[in-house]
Amino acid sequence: MIKLFLSVISIFFSILMIYLTQINFKKKLIGILGYFFWQILWIGIIIISIRPKYIDRFIEEQLDTNLFYIITVLSLIFLLIVSYMSIVRINSLEKKLNTIIRAESLKTIFDKIKD
Repeated sequence: MIKLFLSVISIFFSILMIYLTQINFKKKLIGILGYFFWQILWIGIIIISIRPKYIDRFIEEQLDTNLFYIITVLSLIFLLIVSYMSIVRINSLEKKLNTIIRAESLKTIFDKIKD
């Protein structure tokens, strides 16, 4: 039951993040390389969440306690989302900073032309 719950949460968040990645790519907040990286990552999480039998066997062999498993999965999902949002914010700030620098440069050039 817990595995099913975690799978549903993982799939839901992955679909949400695929949507947000698409939006941020269209806004040009992430580049083509970042877009493909994040899409592959989110799709990979969905595939792992569907849980083929060999992944279940690997998890059961490597992790003995369910609590540790739950904490690990939720922590990884949280870290991936925080990493993604940080990259998007950094790219957004970089874009705004470039706009400000260009505007200042143009203003300086126009001031020199007027003088």
